[in-house]
Amino acid sequence: MAKKIFKIPVTWEASGTVEIEANSIEEAIQIFDETQDNIGLPTHSQYVDASFRREDEECISLRNLNI
Repeated sequence: MAKKIFKIPVTWEASGTVEIEANSIEEAIQIFDETQDNIGLPTHSQYVDASFRREDEECISLRNLNI
């Protein structure tokens, strides 16, 4: 019997920097906090070591209902 293929949802983290124009670091942080939903992801980023994980069992089961 042929083996099935299952979809295992995973997550991982990346880190990077964004540039905020401001008069002080405090103001830059405030601007970031107020506008973070409108700021694009960094163009250069790095994988956060040991952040690669699978989702919980319930999420895996839901992903594979149609297999």
